[in-house]
Amino acid sequence: MDNRWNWLKNRLNELGSNPSRFAKELDWPASRVYELFSGKTKAIPLDRLAKASAILGVSLDNMINFNSGLSDDICFGTIYSSTTKTDNSGIVPELDLYEMYPPMMNNDWDGETDFLNDISYTYSANYLPTRKIKDNWKIPDEYLEEINIQQKNVYIIEAMGDSMTPTVSAGDKVIIDTSAKGKFPSPDGIFAIWDGLGIAIKRIELIPNSEPPALKIISDNPRHSSYERKVEDCRIVGRIVSVIKRL
Repeated sequence: MDNRWNWLKNRLNELGSNPSRFAKELDWPASRVYELFSGKTKAIPLDRLAKASAILGVSLDNMINFNSGLSDDICFGTIYSSTTKTDNSGIVPELDLYEMYPPMMNNDWDGETDFLNDISYTYSANYLPTRKIKDNWKIPDEYLEEINIQQKNVYIIEAMGDSMTPTVSAGDKVIIDTSAKGKFPSPDGIFAIWDGLGIAIKRIELIPNSEPPALKIISDNPRHSSYERKVEDCRIVGRIVSVIKRL
């Protein structure tokens, strides 16, 4: 029986590409691409789907449905070219914290640790692995370099609530660095954290000389109280590196 990912080999041939080049463009091990063909790996990681769909000329919705096993049909459209001068920006997915992704066929990414697909975290079933990509933003590579983050670690979410007003207001879009560096609470800064119910945006300070190490979690809005938590009890999604505000 043919593997469901056989179309990918043919598509790469049509584009004059190959699995190794495709893997490099996705910043994903080439061995994982080859495992798609054998069925050992069932799907492409969620954080790489937007780039994959652009490279292959497949709509994002179509790619999501196929990747999750909800559809066996692939419809080709516009081809993305990384060498096109007018397309010189990085694709950054915005996550919808309300909408759920279709269940993935296989969440075992063999040690991948980004916050979209890390099943080692003992979070609620409503955590981000099930969240849908709401939209894709194009952010210039020069800007990502300026704020010292890599495209593969960048995500956007919409801020909710008023706890961080006026620094971050409801409806603002925040850019999150989810790298290991972005999850480390030093130096102090503003972070997206998992609070047990959902993703919250808070200012975090490392409490000096605390044993065990502890964090002070602060709301910029004085109507909301600050509180302390042990570092080991906190789940930091990533550091907020930029805010796109409404006026």
